[in-house]
Amino acid sequence: MKINQYTRISDIIKANELSIEAIASIAKPLRKIRIPLLRKVLTPRVNIEEASKIANVDIQVFKNVLLPLGYFWEEQDQKSENDQEKVNVKPNWLAYNSCQKSLDVRPLIDAGNDPLKEIFNLYKELPKNGLLTIINSFIPYPLISRLEDKGALSYVEQKALDEYHVYFYKPTAKNLVEKLDSMISFVPFEVIEKFIISNKFKILELDVRALPMPEPMETILHAIEILGSNEAINVRHRKIPLYLLEELGNMPYRVFVSELTENDVRILIYP
Repeated sequence: MKINQYTRISDIIKANELSIEAIASIAKPLRKIRIPLLRKVLTPRVNIEEASKIANVDIQVFKNVLLPLGYFWEEQDQKSENDQEKVNVKPNWLAYNSCQKSLDVRPLIDAGNDPLKEIFNLYKELPKNGLLTIINSFIPYPLISRLEDKGALSYVEQKALDEYHVYFYKPTAKNLVEKLDSMISFVPFEVIEKFIISNKFKILELDVRALPMPEPMETILHAIEILGSNEAINVRHRKIPLYLLEELGNMPYRVFVSELTENDVRILIYP
């Protein structure tokens, strides 16, 4: 298979599954593709060039691990004229709108915290035609894809060598909750308690509160991957995992969520 910097990671894996471990070995941020559900969600959204920026490595590193697996590198010097124009020309909505909300996620990431919930909440709170600016040290391609799925328009501007401003424009006032599947419900904890004592499912207890980000999501998705048809997962989390819930909304599972306190959230997941 011929590949270049714009080849999607999902296409590479489809051609040779040995590339999963090869890519995962490059850097810690890429290890999550070892988890089947995360691999399914993330790899179609990211190409080699984007993945190298996420991992903070040179594209040559990808060549080094992929070429021995039978891939052939065919450099593509530049994108098509349409793509180039899309990158270079600022959209009108950016030129005529002031930034109403802004978040620099670099301190959060450096401290080991996941900024996704705060980003989603900021976007949710935006008024119609509102603008959200995210400041990061790299281009967060998966985040861009997720917000574009919600109807957001995006534009990336590099301000310095390690400073990117990602602008999200909200053309409609759609609520984040509207994006969640009807199979996901926010319920009183009594609903979860009654389900657990019903004895209809074998309950698997999973406590992810002490895990650093992004291990809670990875651990839960791994547990779901091996979940039996007569089993349910009772998760104890320290927050409502919005990103996880969105993924679960596309899967054949019923989900109950109950927020007991600010740092104690229960999530019940079953087929």
